[in-house]
Amino acid sequence: MGAWSLLSFGEKRDFQGNTGYADVLESQYLYDSTVQNSGILDIGDLVVVRDKKAALGVGWVQGIAAEPGVTKIRKMCPACKRTGFKLRTTVKPPFLCQRCDHAFTEPDEKPIVVTSYVADYAGTWRPLDGVITAESLNGIALNASKQQSIRPIDRAAAEKMLGTLHVPLAPRSDLPRQKVDGGRRSAMGMVRIGQDAFRRGLLQKYGFVCAVTGPCPAEALDAAHLRAFAAHGIHDLDEGLLFRVDIHRLFDRGLVAVHPRTLEVHFAPQLQAYAAYEALHGSKLRVASPGRQALADHYEVATASWA
Repeated sequence: MGAWSLLSFGEKRDFQGNTGYADVLESQYLYDSTVQNSGILDIGDLVVVRDKKAALGVGWVQGIAAEPGVTKIRKMCPACKRTGFKLRTTVKPPFLCQRCDHAFTEPDEKPIVVTSYVADYAGTWRPLDGVITAESLNGIALNASKQQSIRPIDRAAAEKMLGTLHVPLAPRSDLPRQKVDGGRRSAMGMVRIGQDAFRRGLLQKYGFVCAVTGPCPAEALDAAHLRAFAAHGIHDLDEGLLFRVDIHRLFDRGLVAVHPRTLEVHFAPQLQAYAAYEALHGSKLRVASPGRQALADHYEVATASWA
């Protein structure tokens, strides 16, 4: 069983010699037989879907549908008839062939017949929200081809990296096999949740860990400012933490505070009537201490109003 880094750009992709693929980020990856390694990607493989900057999510391939005899349009340089050209936004003519240095206004087009594939991983998808950088993925790649859309990576290293970040993969022993309709092209655009730079920075710093409750799904984590952002307008990673959604709301309302010296989490008395919050009262912060002065300022204001 292999592991792969899958390149997906949605509408932002520079497709060079083709018109793109209608990926549905959280469930499907579309490709065809012109893509290197297209015939090797297999059911049961681990896939990390990425863009140019970071990893977007991870899952196990549950099914692959193949549709042979599909006609697609290949775009090419008018001079050398190759696909290695780039679109330039500030220079005219806008296209430049990287193979023969020919500049041109529009690429030539040629219909070709390919086998179209749809890899499905919907039931095992885990969002990563940029917590793993492209550079980190390059570090565990098994070749030097950074531009490969389907690039082999070291599976053991990938699983270790995900474990360090508290990303729970779906159990492979329970991996379902799903039928995927061949040739399906979704009209949905690629959706990337939580790509704010501040949240991404905190995820890269702490992993998928709520500072109060511990490891937590990405969908339930918020990036919290220890000082009210509306007051100072600064995204400071040293004055930020990841909180579960309910903890974040309570923190912002002054009902949860962290003692700046002991790093104990304190809940307002009215919240201690709830068993789940009472169990957390007095527990230690689950991550390394952020800016203690910001914690101190928040603690002083919050606890002053507690009865």
